[in-house]
Amino acid sequence: MSDHPLIPFLPAPRRSARALGAGLLLLLGGPWLGAQQPATTADPQRGPMLLPQAVVLPRGEREIVIDGTLTDWPELPAIRLDDQRQLSGTAGNAWRGPKDLSAFGFLLWDADALYVAFSVRDEWHRALAADSLRLTEIPAADSVVLTFDPNRDTRSIGPDPGRREDREFWLADEVGRQVVQWDRLRGTARVLDADGARVVVLHDKEASITSYEARIPWREVLPPGRDPVAGLVFDMQIVVNDFDESTDPMPQTRIGWTFGCGPIVDPGLLASVMLVADAAPLQGQMPDFPPKPSVAEPPVPLPAYWQDLTARLLQSPPAVHDGTQAPEQAGGLKRFTLLDEIEDHCARFPRVDLVEFDYRIHRRMTREVAGIQARGLPRWWRERLLAVSKAAEDPVPNATVRLFRLPMGGWLLRTPTSGFLVDAAGGDLAEWLWGGAAFCILTQPLDMSRRNDQLLLRMLLADPPRPVATHITFHLPVVSMEQMPLLTPGQAVGAAGGTRVHALGAPQPDGKVTWSCSYVVTTAAGPKVLLVGPDLRPEELEDGPFDVMILSPRNPEALAIARRAAPGLVVIDDTLLCQSRPDVARMRLRSLHNLQRQLLPLSSLILAPGESWDVRAATAK
Repeated sequence: MSDHPLIPFLPAPRRSARALGAGLLLLLGGPWLGAQQPATTADPQRGPMLLPQAVVLPRGEREIVIDGTLTDWPELPAIRLDDQRQLSGTAGNAWRGPKDLSAFGFLLWDADALYVAFSVRDEWHRALAADSLRLTEIPAADSVVLTFDPNRDTRSIGPDPGRREDREFWLADEVGRQVVQWDRLRGTARVLDADGARVVVLHDKEASITSYEARIPWREVLPPGRDPVAGLVFDMQIVVNDFDESTDPMPQTRIGWTFGCGPIVDPGLLASVMLVADAAPLQGQMPDFPPKPSVAEPPVPLPAYWQDLTARLLQSPPAVHDGTQAPEQAGGLKRFTLLDEIEDHCARFPRVDLVEFDYRIHRRMTREVAGIQARGLPRWWRERLLAVSKAAEDPVPNATVRLFRLPMGGWLLRTPTSGFLVDAAGGDLAEWLWGGAAFCILTQPLDMSRRNDQLLLRMLLADPPRPVATHITFHLPVVSMEQMPLLTPGQAVGAAGGTRVHALGAPQPDGKVTWSCSYVVTTAAGPKVLLVGPDLRPEELEDGPFDVMILSPRNPEALAIARRAAPGLVVIDDTLLCQSRPDVARMRLRSLHNLQRQLLPLSSLILAPGESWDVRAATAK
């Protein structure tokens, strides 16, 4: 292992203070570009870091060539990302010290563009796979993500109006040298014009140093009509993503400029940056930064709103649609209004925010998860999960299964003696639902929004292990994919408490399996449950009768399957969820109500996040 210092650039010739005025970024206490100062790691027990402020000096006459070498940059104080308090995702030996992930950043400006450079220490560099740049999903590659808030009014993720003019840029080792702009609020991305924007990434394998250098035009950063001038202040976030596993589509560790400013990582907290005209700050003449502006209204509804939403939901319990009235009227007009209100929140929650929230949950980035759950819709999801955990302690009658709709998707099924999970998703499941997790079934294991990796790890590593039914392998930290137990379509196995689990279907002649798998779960002396995924065909059903069917509305043969199975009750899956995949539209409440009409004369039910329903076996006396 090389002991090369974090700053890999060649020392620049000594200059006078006047000569240094050609271009500098000052962050007090930072190491100098070219000074060959080794990285340090702060004591994690210290208090929160101050909210960063930085000034950027102009490029002047110095020519900066975007080639990744950084040898043409002057000596500069650095933006430091080398404090352990700035880290996210250190559990399970994911971070092994500063050599595994730490970084220094540098900025310059002129009238046309912002110049950025980063020196990242990383023992293993993951470049973007050739020809794999996709503008529909977050790429899996080591990267630097820059977020700019010109109006300085962003306070939250989710549908915060302050994010409307924000810009976010993704810099990575990509063969086209292209800068990608992500719009996380609207879920879109584009490649910037190569004539004005460019990024080059070079990796020194021997020194374990990756250098990022980019030029980003101001027209891509600032709103129309706003020019880069001395005194301009904007907010900014810098995050470095570290992918340490070649098969993992998620970063295992992240380090962020403001991540050390509190016990949780507030995603709406950005640093402040000012463009200045000369090197006066080097002589101690630091400018005064204006305070962040106040916002006219909360960025997302306050906690009192979500508490009231829950109270109103409890006053309008779910009701079965049996054809005696329209599905919108099942449970009354107040309930329909409530479901429509929840539908609106789910529809407006940005897809990329949800995907990144899932990433943080899966890789145990607890401080980031806590920050996301501090407000808005994620806060409500957590409150509803705690309500499920408490309600699940209540006894279940004999010959009955109690269905709980988990807030971020999936199901908890409780029996008189045990319980199991289906496609359980969301944060904190391993802590709050462990007592009901005798086993877990994954109908769509490759969909990261339909599982919780930390729950699955705890189950597989328990003594004795708790079964996880999956028909496809996927990446889990610690657990080798070669050792992951698989349930082959067509196979039936016994589970806890005398329950029988049968995976429906059969492998194709070449051994391949469909993307999803459906299951029949027969509880001991209780209901028979049919779990229908998107790929099940009617002819693959086993013999009924079925007491309850949890039906994916994405199955193109859903009606034929329902009529053939003839369950006592159809519970609609994929209800009141946010969009998670770019290629699959979210299921709208209106479409689900139309499905209920088509299912008649079968009775059907829609459950809101955190609600439950008892199903009794038809054979029970």
